[in-house]
Amino acid sequence: MNPFKKAPIATLVAWAAVVLTVLVALQASGLLTGTAARWVDFAAGALQIVLTAYARQHVTPVADPKDDLGRPLVPEHLVPGRGISKPPPNSF
Repeated sequence: MNPFKKAPIATLVAWAAVVLTVLVALQASGLLTGTAARWVDFAAGALQIVLTAYARQHVTPVADPKDDLGRPLVPEHLVPGRGISKPPPNSF
């Protein structure tokens, strides 16, 4: 199961926290210092950018949402041919 499909933002935040925790622990222990620390920090930042882009592909935006085929997502009561002519009772 791909956790990015079910909860993309939560998965991204969890991975970011894990990466940050590992980096802080390695640098605090003295195992990672100097140039090596900078390169690992750079790699971790690049990983976060890649994961953010990947998560973004699995999130339905609130403004102008679309399905996987690019069709606009609309409330069911607005879909032609559904036989419902008025909005549900709890809508605004």
